[in-house]
Amino acid sequence: MRHLSRIVWQEGMYLGPHHFQAQSRYFEDAVHFAADTLWFSPFGLLGYQLNAEALRNGTLLLTHARGLFEDGLPFDMPSSDPLPEPRQVEQLFPPTSDTLMSYLAVPKRKLLGGNCALDSGSNANGTRYVAEERPVFDEITGGDEKPVRFGRKNIRFLFEGENGNEYQLLPLARILRDGAGHFIFDEKFIPPVIRFNASETLMGIVRRLIEILTQKNTSFTGAITGYDRQQSGMSAQQTQTFWFLHAVNSGLAALRHLYLSKQGHPEELYMEMLRLGGALCTFGLDSSAANLPLYDHLDLQACFETLDIHIREHLELVVPTNCISVKLDQVDRYFWEADLKDSRFFGQCRWFFSAASDIGEAELITGIPALVKVCSARFVPELVKRALPGLRLTHVATPPASLSPRITNQYFSIVRSGPCWDHLMETRRVGIYIPGDIPRPDLELLVLLESS
Repeated sequence: MRHLSRIVWQEGMYLGPHHFQAQSRYFEDAVHFAADTLWFSPFGLLGYQLNAEALRNGTLLLTHARGLFEDGLPFDMPSSDPLPEPRQVEQLFPPTSDTLMSYLAVPKRKLLGGNCALDSGSNANGTRYVAEERPVFDEITGGDEKPVRFGRKNIRFLFEGENGNEYQLLPLARILRDGAGHFIFDEKFIPPVIRFNASETLMGIVRRLIEILTQKNTSFTGAITGYDRQQSGMSAQQTQTFWFLHAVNSGLAALRHLYLSKQGHPEELYMEMLRLGGALCTFGLDSSAANLPLYDHLDLQACFETLDIHIREHLELVVPTNCISVKLDQVDRYFWEADLKDSRFFGQCRWFFSAASDIGEAELITGIPALVKVCSARFVPELVKRALPGLRLTHVATPPASLSPRITNQYFSIVRSGPCWDHLMETRRVGIYIPGDIPRPDLELLVLLESS
């Protein structure tokens, strides 16, 4: 129940604590009412960090946290509010259970009063605030120190199975047991958050989608580059390609904005992912936008995980993303470079180098392995100066079909081993040297991901 009635102030009235308490409650409830009216689910965490090492030893310990409880109570620990007392997990984790939920909890506000304990004794357990005295200075003069009592928020940890009926509960973490019997945090769990950058899991989902969409954009843009827009019509495949590229580009632009700039409420992110997921249903005969999961602020893991899987599966319906073309930028006359930000490039995959030139096919096949140098961008100039080889290139007479090989190009596999590869993994930026003996080269660096 909210208190949205103003206090009537008049001359000559007797002032008691009740007047100021009611006035304070009016302002608190008015702000919460406005936020709850204007914004969707305006509660959750703005940021937090849990101590994983302490949990391995059986103790739930919070390093910092800030956010809003569902009833509008703000907290910022430890800057403005004290951290909750650490709690032992072992006795509360039943041997028959696989998981244990933990919560931030604060006693609910009682309508008839009794919301603040004047001391931290046993009577303080069920009160929303505990009075504590702090020195306060005159803000004008900087002196005249006076002791003032403040209401410290009585925030604590509660666990699944404990009685939380009298508390405002905010899900914090899901605790698991690892193979060695130690306690660990479930990294997939997503607590309610007000901004999605408060969750590393949500940020990882968006980052991976942006990487996949960027590669799709590169692949499909290359596929339609040679299309003659003046011809009388398009084939069904060309029409599908254009619509698919439209869906990819629309989703990519919105997700990049949210990830790099706004990082707003997770519902905004979910809406853009729903828009992309619904558009991709066009390319799946057995999928319907009506079956996409609805947003659930109290169960973000379930809805985001399901929608993320749907999007990634439907992005594979037209052209699989197991072949990724790395965009090469010419930085000097004979030098090309590219950033390798996608971690999949260094996992289970194969690298291929594709080249076309005005020289004959035989010269290209023999010249590329002998003259071209592939290494980290920092070391390629040194290899040229010292006439040292880079990563070994081997001609592939029949390139894999997943590369969509061009007739005009020759393909070479890149052996991922040796000092050059080690430094490439460290710097995550590749460099390629093509000498003038290979005029007007058309280059492409391809990464073929292995199926999981």
